Amino acid sequence: MARLLFLEDERVVLDGLLKFFTKEGYEVHGARTAADALDLARRHPPDVAVLDVMLHEGPEGPDGPGGFEVCRALRASGYERPVIFLTARSDERDKLVGFEMGADDYVTKPFSLPELKARVEVCLRRVGGARRIFRFGEITVHLDRYVIEHPGPREETLSKRERDLLQFFIENRGRILTREELLRKVWGYKAGIATRTVDTHVLTVRKKLADDAGKPRFIETLHGVGYQFIARAGD
Repeated sequence: MARLLFLEDERVVLDGLLKFFTKEGYEVHGARTAADALDLARRHPPDVAVLDVMLHEGPEGPDGPGGFEVCRALRASGYERPVIFLTARSDERDKLVGFEMGADDYVTKPFSLPELKARVEVCLRRVGGARRIFRFGEITVHLDRYVIEHPGPREETLSKRERDLLQFFIENRGRILTREELLRKVWGYKAGIATRTVDTHVLTVRKKLADDAGKPRFIETLHGVGYQFIARAGD
C-alpha cells in the first residue's frame, strides 16, 4: 500500500482528497499547515507528497509557508521520493521554481481526482523502476543490487530479507520502529516468527554496515522498545 501525504489548507478539498484516495487503496495523511505536513512526513515518510503551493486558511495565514517551503525542507532532510505541486496559478515561472526545487509534477487547479490519481501512479511507477541508491558518509547502499559498498572498494552482499529490512529502516529513518511493526511490515506476520528473528537480522545488517552497537551511526537500539535508523542520506 503506497503512502501519500497531502498538504491542502481548504478543509473541504483536503477531506475530499483523503476520502477518494483511501477508497482507492492508499494510506493517506493530510495536513492543513506546513508545520503539520513536515511533522507527518517525519513520522510517516510518504511515497508521494502532494503539496499545495499557496495556503490561504489556517493559523499560518496567506503569507505563511506553503508547498515550496515544505518541499525545500523535505529535500534538505534527505527525502528523495516524488513531490507533486498543486496550484491555482498557471504562471510558468512558478512551475520552473517548483521543478528547480525538485518537483516531479505540477497540477493546476481545478483538477479532477482521477487525473491526480493518474499523476500519482506515474510517479510511483517511475520510482519503482529507478535505481535505489543511498549514500551515508563513506558507504553507499545499493538496494537494487542488494549490496553495501564500503571504501576500498569492498562490498557486502545482502540477502533479500536483509535488503527489505534495511530499505524499511532507510525509508522510515528517524522513526522508532518496534519489533512488532518490523515483523508486520517486513516479514508480513508470517506464522511462527518470533521477535528474536528481528534481532538476529538487525545484528547481521549492522555487521554489514560496519556499525558499532555501542556507538551506533546507523541503527540505534532502544531497549524494550525497538530500533531507530539514525543516519541520513547524504551525510
